[in-house]
Amino acid sequence: MEIQIQTFTVHKRFPLTISRGTTAESNNILVKIQQEGIEGWGEASPFSSGEKPQTTKILQQTLEQVASSLKKFTPLERQQIEQVLIELKIPSAARAAIDMALHDWVGKKVGLPLWRLWGLERDRIVPISVTIGISTPEAAKQRVRNWLEFIDARVLKVKLGSPEGIEADQAMLMAVKEEAPADALLYVDANGGWSLENAVKMGDWLATVGVIYVEQPLA
Repeated sequence: MEIQIQTFTVHKRFPLTISRGTTAESNNILVKIQQEGIEGWGEASPFSSGEKPQTTKILQQTLEQVASSLKKFTPLERQQIEQVLIELKIPSAARAAIDMALHDWVGKKVGLPLWRLWGLERDRIVPISVTIGISTPEAAKQRVRNWLEFIDARVLKVKLGSPEGIEADQAMLMAVKEEAPADALLYVDANGGWSLENAVKMGDWLATVGVIYVEQPLA
């Protein structure tokens, strides 16, 4: 199989603010697998966490290097391909992009969307979430309204960890809750923006206002 790599820039419709800063765009990587005239597409997004940041440059170089090692396989040999990626210690974002492309190829090969190929019930597939970045309460309400214009969102992931403190977090969360559909589920991601003391306080408080779970409360 042939593998092609290309970078492209994603311009976010809404700049996203989290506890570590604000981003308005991301330089991502597309992975295209070709065989038998069929194309399978995957995507890798850079991120920095821990001691091994996965930058666009690192992901691109890794994917270009590993492409030659995978030429001898067909897209149907996913388990063998996965073993090679594990042995080469490929960054997780690069592995995910290849995995997406392989699944996309197989779905196109048999002419079925993956949810049908896997025997899933469409109405029972876990709904995706939309993200509300750190902002003022009024701006958060507007962001919820903006999202609802594009998608029937039933899960809202709210970024907290404001540099202005947990009182600002609480005010913003309540604003989102007020604007969200009555049956919407609320998730919180603090991106490591809380101290241990504040994480405990916020965890207790969030449980009382109906938040389902909290992601990465501590760095």
